[in-house]
Amino acid sequence: MIKKWLEFFKRNKIKIELDVVKEAIIDYRIEGKELMRKLAEKYGLDIQNEKDYKKLIAKNNEEIPRNGELSKRWNYAFHGCECGFYNKKYKQKVEVVLCNHPEFGHIDSWFLLSYMESTEKYKKAIEGINWQQLKPLIEKLYETGEIKPVNK
Repeated sequence: MIKKWLEFFKRNKIKIELDVVKEAIIDYRIEGKELMRKLAEKYGLDIQNEKDYKKLIAKNNEEIPRNGELSKRWNYAFHGCECGFYNKKYKQKVEVVLCNHPEFGHIDSWFLLSYMESTEKYKKAIEGINWQQLKPLIEKLYETGEIKPVNK
């Protein structure tokens, strides 16, 4: 498997460092968790408390709008089994998978790519890469234990 993805990247002249992907995953997880904490606090809830968490994400909870303004910098929108956060000034995107509370660190290559493309720190490193090309790098980091999985 590892040989195949190395050959693929060489053949397609794709250059992205595993360390950059690893750092992006760590930053993505930290930001996602912090944004979810702030969203819960906005509505007087604690995401560490399972009852509060379920109240926060419940589709039928009319007390918590399915989308809106989190702060002057961030908007949020629940959709499907995720919550998207959008930075109004920098256009940064952080998508949080909701089924792995309280960590929110499940890595989906599509969402990670979107985060990296919208985060100034990673924009240049990810140029020319699509989510399918990013996926084997994420898998490599899981295989080597450099990134620990979070339950889906």
